[in-house]
Amino acid sequence: MEDMGLNRRRYPRYDTEMEVYFKVRYDTHIRVEFQVIESHHEGSIKPKYFGLCNNVSAEGLLIVSKKILTRDDILLLEVYDPIIKNPIKMEGQVRWCEKCPGSSKEHDLAYTGIQITMVNGKPVVDTLYFDQKYMVVWSGVLESIFGTFAAIKNKPKNK
Repeated sequence: MEDMGLNRRRYPRYDTEMEVYFKVRYDTHIRVEFQVIESHHEGSIKPKYFGLCNNVSAEGLLIVSKKILTRDDILLLEVYDPIIKNPIKMEGQVRWCEKCPGSSKEHDLAYTGIQITMVNGKPVVDTLYFDQKYMVVWSGVLESIFGTFAAIKNKPKNK
């Protein structure tokens, strides 16, 4: 793996394994053209893609998927925590996308770094806060996945 945004990280990452379904939100001009071209076909105009979330930060996700994305693509995401029944709805912007090392033509996979801008209908910047007790930056992104920092700090470790 090359840089993958490592030098640009503002917040610590927390490992996770969650399913993610996402759609690329097209700008108005492309959406209109896309609908006209596809108007004779049934089904969804915007395809939904599958990925796995490898880690999460106060305002970002790292996902692995078969979809090669472009920097600045806007994504509508549904993140599925194995414990929570309903998906966590997020919106984000692709900051970078790189093919996974060892990917073959038949099985292309890509790492994608996503800056989350909205979580459950709220701007992420409005949910950022500093937890004085644990000395860590936390946010609505992390709360929607883990709960409070105390919840993961005090979680019993598997032996």
